[in-house]
Amino acid sequence: MTEIPTPENFLELSLVADKFVEQASRAIVFELDKLPGARHSDSSLAETAIACAKLLEEKYNEVLGAECKRTIEWFDAEPAFAMAFKCLSYVKVPENHWEGPILRELERWRANVRLDRGPHAGSMALKIARIPCHYLTYLSLVAGASYRYVSGIGHRAVIEGPSTIRRLKDLISELEDVLGAEWLPDDLRKNLGYSLRTGAALRDLNTHDENVFTPSRRNDIDLPARLFATDLLRIHQQIFQSFHKKSVFHLMGLSFVSRPLEMRTIERLAKSEMDAHREVVAKRIADRRGLDFEHVLTTLKANKSLIFPSQNQG
Repeated sequence: MTEIPTPENFLELSLVADKFVEQASRAIVFELDKLPGARHSDSSLAETAIACAKLLEEKYNEVLGAECKRTIEWFDAEPAFAMAFKCLSYVKVPENHWEGPILRELERWRANVRLDRGPHAGSMALKIARIPCHYLTYLSLVAGASYRYVSGIGHRAVIEGPSTIRRLKDLISELEDVLGAEWLPDDLRKNLGYSLRTGAALRDLNTHDENVFTPSRRNDIDLPARLFATDLLRIHQQIFQSFHKKSVFHLMGLSFVSRPLEMRTIERLAKSEMDAHREVVAKRIADRRGLDFEHVLTTLKANKSLIFPSQNQG
């Protein structure tokens, strides 16, 4: 596939990982229900592992429609994606690769069930469905970031987001004032207050600081690319607990990116992301332990860490 996928193609692929886990886990739970409780043998576990692996493959092919497969083929054909793939140490696995990991999970499950402390079939089915999902989750998230870049939604969110949030807060506050009018019947006021839940809406809006929409203050020609890079940095941090700046640098070479960024720009964005994340963690620690926020933040910065030492540590 040489033609760049449409925004809709990227969006469809971005939903695949969650859809796969949902459908695969629903199918696997029926296989687990066939096991005879805590008495199942090694052979029955091995047979179930094989059956579950086949179900995972079937559901993968069902969930990935023709358009999604073509979008994946496009990613695979992109040299930039191939280099990022190599940086992340992903490898191709044989068809029966997942039977072993599934069997090990089933064996642990059996041991826990015998002690009456294991997860029920639904939880185990969900765990098994997620076993082969690391790469698919990563690919779906990258497709989501690609959708936000190609469609321009990410850029519009940054430009229009803060003012829209403020307008929503003003409108909800105005609505609260109207609901407080003396002439409004009590039963109507009560019912509207329950239906509209303005207080909950304001709390939700207040948890989304306007700054989350503005990782860059400069609305220049490179802003869409910086937003895309920031999106990718967050994805790598979520999946690998590392920004993987080199991988992000490679992904900026995807053929739909009109203005790729230099590595030093990506490094600056990663530093800004870490600084912002460290402030969030410092506030959480300070609030939970009753400590001074600035002291906690300074300590985290000095230690180049997100872990604040306990008082009993020497």
